[in-house]
Amino acid sequence: MAVFADHPFALITTPIYQARQKSKDYDPDVFDRVAADMACSHNMILRGLNAIYLQALHIKAEDIDAFLHFILNWSKELHNHHDMEEGGFFPVLEDMTGEKGVMDANIDQHRAFHGGMEALHAYVEGCVARTEEYDGVKVVKIIDTFGAILRQHLSDEIPTLLGLRRFGAEKMAAVEDVLNAESAKIIKRLGLFTGVSWGFSNHDVTYEGGLWEHWPPAPELLVFLVRNAAYHVHSDWWKFSSCDRYGCPRPLYAIPENHRSS
Repeated sequence: MAVFADHPFALITTPIYQARQKSKDYDPDVFDRVAADMACSHNMILRGLNAIYLQALHIKAEDIDAFLHFILNWSKELHNHHDMEEGGFFPVLEDMTGEKGVMDANIDQHRAFHGGMEALHAYVEGCVARTEEYDGVKVVKIIDTFGAILRQHLSDEIPTLLGLRRFGAEKMAAVEDVLNAESAKIIKRLGLFTGVSWGFSNHDVTYEGGLWEHWPPAPELLVFLVRNAAYHVHSDWWKFSSCDRYGCPRPLYAIPENHRSS
C-alpha cells in the first residue's frame, strides 16, 4: 500500500468541516474562517513534517542534497509562520481584544519545541555546508524530541482562535483581514521559487472533500505561475512533498516498495 504524509503527526480537522458534518447549510462566521485558515496552514506544516519523518531513513546518496533543501524549506516555513504570529498577528489580537496576553499560552508553546526545531535546522544546514554527514536516523531522532509537542501546539491554537468569539463579532470584525495581510507578508518573504512552491506542494486540495480546493486565497495569476513555472526551478526538492504541484496527494517518493505496508 502506498504511503502518504498523513501520519504519524495527525492532521487537524477544520472547524468549518466539523460544523458542516452536522449541518450542510452551516454558514461560518469570521471566527470559523480565521481558525480554519490557520488549520490549513498548520496542516501544511504537518504534512511537511510527516514527509520528512517518513522518508528520512530512505534517502539515496544522490538525493541527499535535494532532501536537505526540502527540510530547510519546511523549517523556514515554520519559522516565518511563528514570526508572523508573534511579531504581527498576536499583538494585533491583543489590541483588538483589549486583553493583554490573550495569546500567551500559544506563545509559550512556541518555546517548548523551539530547541528541537532549531537543532534540526542547524543539523541540516551543517549537512548542506558539508560540516556534517547526513544521517536519516539522526533526523528522525531530532524530530522525536519536538514533533509531538509541535503537533499539540498546532492543534491547540485552533480552539484559542475560536475562543475569540467571546469578544464579539463587531469588535473583532477586522481579524480576518489582519490575518490575510500578515499571511501575504510571509509569501513575499518565502519567495516563489522556494517557500511558496514548497507550500503549494504540501497543501492537499482534496482534504475534507475538497473544501479547501481554492485555499490559500491567492490571485489566479500567482497560482498559475507557481504551478507552471516557479515549481520547476527546484522540482527535485519538491519530489519529497506530500502533494504534486496541483495539490493532489501522492505517495511519498523515497519510500521503497519493501517498506510499504500491505
